[in-house]
Amino acid sequence: MIKKMTFGLILSFLMISCSKHDDDVNSLSGTFTETLPIHGRSQLKFISRNQVIKKEKGSSIEDKFDYEIVDNIIIMTPIWDNSTTTKFQFELINSSKFHIQNLYPDIPENPITYMTFEKSN
Repeated sequence: MIKKMTFGLILSFLMISCSKHDDDVNSLSGTFTETLPIHGRSQLKFISRNQVIKKEKGSSIEDKFDYEIVDNIIIMTPIWDNSTTTKFQFELINSSKFHIQNLYPDIPENPITYMTFEKSN
């Protein structure tokens, strides 16, 4: 009986912990600026629970995407072409910092590289 209660408590704790992390990931908001590898090159502005705008330094063009984060993958679909979806590895460090697989085209044979974004004030 005690084993069942202990197991139930542990299972409940794990479920609460996982759902809290999922809520954190899915509640990104505000503007995040690239800090690595090239400081200030890109900005991602999370404008709603499922939309983000990508902007590059020195450009007036803003690309708007629908996004979803599932199991450390961010799935981005441009609003101007919902037939094209791109998946990137994604790791939320805390509410103001995350790592994402390089958003810029790379040579497929090269190792995967990552970008770091931090929340702008």
